[in-house]
Amino acid sequence: MMANRSKMSTKRKFVADGCFYSELNELLTRELAADGYAGVEVRTTPMKTSIIIRATRTQNVLGEKGQRIRELTSVVQKRFDFDDDAV
Repeated sequence: MMANRSKMSTKRKFVADGCFYSELNELLTRELAADGYAGVEVRTTPMKTSIIIRATRTQNVLGEKGQRIRELTSVVQKRFDFDDDAV
């Protein structure tokens, strides 16, 4: 979905970005509701997409030794067809 962005019209791009943000927000809301999930910010560059998660209990989001955040990263990569190391 995100890989074909260069050939989209502007209107389709904005709709696709909105759908991506909405689905990502819903996924993170379900996964992190108990950890004080407050929102998400997505920053896109040509090489990488940064997803910034806002939460009140950040240690719970990270998990022990960063295990939970790595799991969330892999779920987002698989769900939205990102390449490895692109998120």
